[in-house]
Amino acid sequence: MYRTVRGFIENDSLGTTFIHEHLYVVPNDLPKYEDYTLDDIDRSIAEVISFKNAGGNTIVDLTPVNYGRNPLVLKKIAEAADINVMFVTGFHKEEFQPKWMEKLSNEALYDFLLHEITEGVTSAKLLPAAMKIGTSFNHITESEKRVIRIAGKVQHETGIPMITHCDKGTMGLEQLELLKENGADLTHVCLSHVDLTQDINYIEKICQTGASISFDHIGRELETKDSKKISMLKQLVEEGFEDQICLAGDMGRKKYLRAYNGKPGLDYILTEFRERVLEAIPERSYKKMIQDNPRRILSWE
Repeated sequence: MYRTVRGFIENDSLGTTFIHEHLYVVPNDLPKYEDYTLDDIDRSIAEVISFKNAGGNTIVDLTPVNYGRNPLVLKKIAEAADINVMFVTGFHKEEFQPKWMEKLSNEALYDFLLHEITEGVTSAKLLPAAMKIGTSFNHITESEKRVIRIAGKVQHETGIPMITHCDKGTMGLEQLELLKENGADLTHVCLSHVDLTQDINYIEKICQTGASISFDHIGRELETKDSKKISMLKQLVEEGFEDQICLAGDMGRKKYLRAYNGKPGLDYILTEFRERVLEAIPERSYKKMIQDNPRRILSWE
C-alpha cells in the first residue's frame, strides 16, 4: 500500500510516477523566489491533467516543511485531476529551514518527524509518503548534518522512503555516509539532481551503495534536446544501473510549466523526451525508470 493525499492505494495503482516534482510552492523569501511560487491551483490542475493525458498516474510533490507545503491543496489538485499525489515530511537545505527548528532539541525534532509520519498532518491527518533532507552546494552545514542524522534514525525506525536534495547534484555520497551511519536503509533512498554534475563516475559510486538516483532536470536543455542526459542514461543502462534510476522534471518554477506560459511542461518526459530517449535505451529500461523503480523506492510498511 502507498500513501497518497487521497488515501492508501495498492501497488498496481501507482503506475507511471514522477518521483520529484512540485505542484504547489510558496517560498518565504519573495520576490527573490517569485518564479518558484506556484500558488495558482487551477494552473496546477491544468498542468497535472496534461501529465495524466500523456499516461501519467502519480506525482510525488517534494515541497517540504517551511517551503509552502500544503497537503490539503495537493488533495484538491489530485481530486480535480483524478491522479495520485504524494507529499513529504522533512526539511530542505539550511537556507530554507524554519527558524523554529533551531530551538528544538534533537529529541524534539525526532519526535516532530515521527509524529508527522505516524499521526499525519493538518486536521485531515494526511500521511506523508516519504521524507526529505537537503544539503547546500559543495558542503553540508552543521544544521544540515543534524537533520540528516536525525532523519536517518527516523528512517531506521519507520522504514519511510527518503528523497534528498543534492544542491546542483553535489554531496550525494556524503549524504549517504551520514544516513548509513545513523541506520538508514539506502535501498529506499533516492538522491535528486545528481544528473546536474554530468559526472558518470560519481553517479555510479552512488548507485554502488545501493541507493537510487533521479535524473530530474530533464527538459532544461531543450536547445540540445537533452542529448547529454540521454547519453548519460545510455551509458548507465549499459553498465547495469537501470534498476536504480528514476526520471522526473523537478519543474517547480513558472518558466517550466505550460500552464504558466513556460516550457517544456509536465508531460514532456512522457512525450517528446520519450521519443528521443527510446532511440538510445530499450523501452523496458525507460519503463523501469518511470514505473518499477519509483514503485520499489516508495514501497514500505
